[in-house]
Amino acid sequence: MSRANGSPQPACAERLAFGRLRVWIAVLAALPLVPAFAILICVPLALRAVGPGDSTGRLLVAGYPIGAAAGLLAIALPSGVLSAAVALVWLAFTFLAALHGLTRAFGAARRIEELSIAAGFMYLAVGGGWLVLWRSGIAVMDFGEHVPLLTAIHFHYAGFASPILVGFVGRELRTADTGLWPVFVGGASLVIVGPALVALGIAGVRTIEAPAAAILAIGTATVALLALAAVLRLVRGTPARGLLAVSSAAAVVAMTLAFLYAVGNPLGLSAIALEDMVRWHGSFNALGYVFCGLLAWNVRTL
Repeated sequence: MSRANGSPQPACAERLAFGRLRVWIAVLAALPLVPAFAILICVPLALRAVGPGDSTGRLLVAGYPIGAAAGLLAIALPSGVLSAAVALVWLAFTFLAALHGLTRAFGAARRIEELSIAAGFMYLAVGGGWLVLWRSGIAVMDFGEHVPLLTAIHFHYAGFASPILVGFVGRELRTADTGLWPVFVGGASLVIVGPALVALGIAGVRTIEAPAAAILAIGTATVALLALAAVLRLVRGTPARGLLAVSSAAAVVAMTLAFLYAVGNPLGLSAIALEDMVRWHGSFNALGYVFCGLLAWNVRTL
């Protein structure tokens, strides 16, 4: 008994579409764990690696347990007024982080590596604001349901943690006579301005959204390659060197995916779908680049 012409193809397409839908649903279900991981693990690792510094830094360290507990509780609660109200405590903590970043910026003495660390602290407040919007469940302008969550994730990782990691690479590279300092200045500059440009794109300047993501990806990948080429040998301690190598390699992979998506998607030529972008770029960025990088700078031998 023969099948009608073309009947296997629709069935195959339906199975493929259903499979992709299941993957997307699983990705979305796991997404709330990503900001929780940033709050519970990445932020304290960054605070410890940077050190308290001035009085605002000491206050930031002291206030972290309360802020983190509120942030995690807000994520666990159903979205709504109560969840958003609890998230305001985390927002207050991120505002304090921004103030700490501002004081660091004034004391940076034109050192771009220190400006990068300061920018990371300031961008955390943007992530805190988007976390409150996400937990409120309120539709903001024409943003989709998951845009506030994805934006909160972006500014907790690419906005906060990444500039701090870039600053640490710069601190080591400044002491090395490699001739690569101008390359670092260029890459770090892109990392510092990149999140602000991304924020403009999210706010409605659509023409800058894709270029901003590409700029941020190029800057991060450039510094990661510098870390592999010149900084790795300067870091003392085998565990720290191993973690930094993993972090830098993961950053290159994650930023390559981000660049391909940012450049190709507006043209309809993207080689990676949104669900794959969220899953693979997010995993390499959060676990590989940020987590391993922050851990490396915490366990290094001084």
